[in-house]
Amino acid sequence: MKTVIYGPVTEEHLALAELMSGITPTSYLSNGSSIPPASDREVCVIPQCPKVPGEAGERQNHWRLCIQADAAILIGAPEHLVYAATQSGLLLFEVER
Repeated sequence: MKTVIYGPVTEEHLALAELMSGITPTSYLSNGSSIPPASDREVCVIPQCPKVPGEAGERQNHWRLCIQADAAILIGAPEHLVYAATQSGLLLFEVER
């Protein structure tokens, strides 16, 4: 399943996400600031649109990521990204920092 990643995701987080939330990533979606642990899975980077700067652009990017995903593994994510993932009906694994 396509999985949004945010924050410093580790192998331990991936194992817990599979155990606790049933999330088994087949590929990753990222805004470019989060990099998954080394694996052979595809990483698709969807950067923030330069025409929409600041917080508005960040929020827009969160929705763009969530619309294309099936699940999310979020480590220390902003409240808006968690909201977008929840409203998009994604399987969610969240860890606060």
